[in-house]
Amino acid sequence: MTKKCLHQEWSVSIEQALEIEAEAQAICMQTQDFTRAYNAFVAKEKPVFEGN
Repeated sequence: MTKKCLHQEWSVSIEQALEIEAEAQAICMQTQDFTRAYNAFVAKEKPVFEGN
């Protein structure tokens, strides 16, 4: 997803680039790995990612 965003952002305005980034973050924040990372951060533990 990061590579796709970077590729798109070379040819768009700053406003469009920010929108692309916001959409990508919204997608990532819906994953179980995001929840694991957030919970580990709050608990001051190391997250264990599963790729989903």
